[in-house]
Amino acid sequence: MNENITMKNPAIGNILAKGVRVITVPPVLITGMLVILTVSLDNFCSSMAQMILAVLLLGLVPILAYPIQKLLPSKGEVREEQRNLAFILTFAGYLTALIFSVAGNCGRQLQYIIISYFISMSLLVFFNKVLHVRASGHACSVTGTLYFLSFFLGAAAIIPCVCIAAAVVWSSLRLKRHTIQEIFWGSAVCLPCILASVFIL
Repeated sequence: MNENITMKNPAIGNILAKGVRVITVPPVLITGMLVILTVSLDNFCSSMAQMILAVLLLGLVPILAYPIQKLLPSKGEVREEQRNLAFILTFAGYLTALIFSVAGNCGRQLQYIIISYFISMSLLVFFNKVLHVRASGHACSVTGTLYFLSFFLGAAAIIPCVCIAAAVVWSSLRLKRHTIQEIFWGSAVCLPCILASVFIL
């Protein structure tokens, strides 16, 4: 990222930041991860049906919050309404994915991912709605996705993942979508949930 260019022309910096936000929105990043791991790993998914179901529940269902919110009567700040609806749909999608992963006897690697995401989402809801500690869902999802790519694909994935993480932090701060504290808590929520999933499996 050429900082001199973005400083001389703030509009370019904002466009770049918005671009980063769009391509790293959690459902898109998670879908990309599932496709990459399915292609790269043997027996990641037992069947194409499992792959499609995982993409639908982890990727498509959460992103429906944005078009659905536009169809609903607005009662307040639009971004906050989108955020609340995204929490609801993401939780519903992840819970359904968890049920199907157990009932459908998914592979251990896919189950590890689904369980981790479900626990992370549950803890995010607890932080944001019960403790009223604003933790970034975007940061949480990105942290988990990049961790899984690095874990399953090895050292070759680490540098690209670190670069993506840095770009996400920069874009969130640049556009004032999150503070550094919200990004920290979002990332911090994710990591212990990943560890907890190991013991569950």
